[in-house]
Amino acid sequence: MGLFARLREEPSEGERSELVAGLAFAAGVAAALGFAGDQLRDLDALDSLVWIFVTGLALGFALYWILGWALGSVVYRLGGNGSRRRARHVLAFSFAPLTIALVVWLIWPPLLIALAAASVALLVVGLREVYGWSAARSAGAVALSVVWLAALAVAVLSVLVLLGRLGE
Repeated sequence: MGLFARLREEPSEGERSELVAGLAFAAGVAAALGFAGDQLRDLDALDSLVWIFVTGLALGFALYWILGWALGSVVYRLGGNGSRRRARHVLAFSFAPLTIALVVWLIWPPLLIALAAASVALLVVGLREVYGWSAARSAGAVALSVVWLAALAVAVLSVLVLLGRLGE
């Protein structure tokens, strides 16, 4: 039975939670390294590790819950069976290529883009396998999730700008 095929079954409470948390943390570390760029090289080793850990933890939490919320909502609307937790778990397992992000960043930072692309491809494959969808439908679910989050971000930022102008 394949990795994603096991996700078709609803887990009992707490099952897979450590693995999902670890994968989300790895994705957060990869995102932190991608956003930091060369600025981390100016810090000493201990400061860099603390920054990577704290930022990776925060970004991993945000990636897992916010992207997972959007993906779960889109999958539900597209007729995916099961809970939204299943969609979040598919997302978390698609973060697997990002577990080597720190090593890749130390070798050559632009390789993080290849890891992110592999993660997106694995997400499409995972949705296809778990929900029995076509590759196009799975890719559409991923694209719709990104569009949904982008629209939500634009709406929130627009409200914040308007509120800032009202206070002037």
